[in-house]
Amino acid sequence: MLDRDSPSTETPEAPLPKRGPWRYAGFAALLVVMGLAFAGYLSPEMRVQWANFAALCGF
Repeated sequence: MLDRDSPSTETPEAPLPKRGPWRYAGFAALLVVMGLAFAGYLSPEMRVQWANFAALCGF
């Protein structure tokens, strides 16, 4: 039987990294941009013309 003062072979679990407010702000900004893109895609005049997009990319 192990005593509390004796060393054990179990390794302590590493603490999880802290999530700062910038991580949550970035996630919220990503959701806002994706929501606006989805809303823009629903309106016919805002739809992406893939030929124009490919031309902008140099294809």
